[in-house]
Amino acid sequence: MLEIELAYMDDTLKIDFPDSITVDTYKPMAIDYNMDYVSFKEAFLNSQISSLLGSENILIVVNDAHRSTPISLLLSWFKKFAPQQFNSATFLVACGTHKKPSDAEYIVIFGELYDEIKNSVYAHDCHNLEELQSIGIDSFGKEVFLNKKLFTHDKVWVINSVEPHYFAGFTGGRKSLVPGLADFNTIERNHNQANSLDCAPLKLQGNPVAEHLESILEMIDQKNIFSLQVVTDSNKKLAHLAFGSLKDSFYDAVNAAKKIYSITCDYQYDVLLLEILPPLDRSIYQAQKALENNQLLVKDNGAVIICSGCAEGIGSDYFYQLAENWDKKNNCPKDGKVTFGSHKIKRVNDIGKRINIFVKSTLDDDIVSTLFYTPIDNISNFIHELAAINKEIKIGVVYDAAHLVLKSK
Repeated sequence: MLEIELAYMDDTLKIDFPDSITVDTYKPMAIDYNMDYVSFKEAFLNSQISSLLGSENILIVVNDAHRSTPISLLLSWFKKFAPQQFNSATFLVACGTHKKPSDAEYIVIFGELYDEIKNSVYAHDCHNLEELQSIGIDSFGKEVFLNKKLFTHDKVWVINSVEPHYFAGFTGGRKSLVPGLADFNTIERNHNQANSLDCAPLKLQGNPVAEHLESILEMIDQKNIFSLQVVTDSNKKLAHLAFGSLKDSFYDAVNAAKKIYSITCDYQYDVLLLEILPPLDRSIYQAQKALENNQLLVKDNGAVIICSGCAEGIGSDYFYQLAENWDKKNNCPKDGKVTFGSHKIKRVNDIGKRINIFVKSTLDDDIVSTLFYTPIDNISNFIHELAAINKEIKIGVVYDAAHLVLKSK
């Protein structure tokens, strides 16, 4: 009897399979090297981003603690060969709609550097219009605002990481600005387009969300905005560093991320088991990413089983309220008003019309059901019961499924 282990909470989840069925396993690519300080410094100095060294009025834009970009490591390397620029820099956390980081989260972002730079660290607030500046009118005919600090510094350095994103195509790049540093209304307009399943992982062309982000990027003068886009492997080793303009570095990193985080499969599966690694296993709100990344590789009427401890619960009371006030039959809000976050509920329902979606978590069953998932306790029993009915079922096991994307030929 085959047994596999999936990461779950602070332990592992053991699942056994009958010998009669086909079980395939998939993991993101692991590299056999790790880019070090010497590689970083050489790439930095040989790129256009080296012009940062001629300025002492630098704004450094970084992710919040919801992303695993190795900010503290990269900044420590920068400080090592450019201490003057580092010590005079201003740091801006691109929070998007997320709340301001806690002290503990600032330490997650900046590590040991935080104590010495905390007086120069700011967090974006998408609701505070006094901190925002209009950059023009978008394709919806609405005004777009970005954080004023983008326009009050000689140079801007954006640091981000790139991996597949379930409705923007890929994370990173332009997402540091929108949603990272934008006003709430602009973020809402952008994210509401994710109600369409044309918004999908790995997809940039013909993706309404991605194309809206690109159009906003073109609304600002980018000559003083420089970028480092990082790609890490499945073990969080630095696999690729893309320096340059925000756009060029993003597409460079996209090509590297595809090689690590996408796998082409020969057929669809009856069941997919999806492992989610920290920090995306903290809430059911984040767990949806694994579903979106891989659901197309499940047969009609097949099943996805998401394994996510959800130690921090739902992830958003607002998200839960949306679900409580959702018309499942018509797949829309009961009051007919599409608001921020509606796309997450709508997409789960759309996917759930085709396949069965189960969640193994520590959440109460009633909570899981309210969010339109089906709770499951014993996965091994579920699989053995299926195999007793059909010994030819095919099962796929996807490790780090919130990042890895299975795609068909």
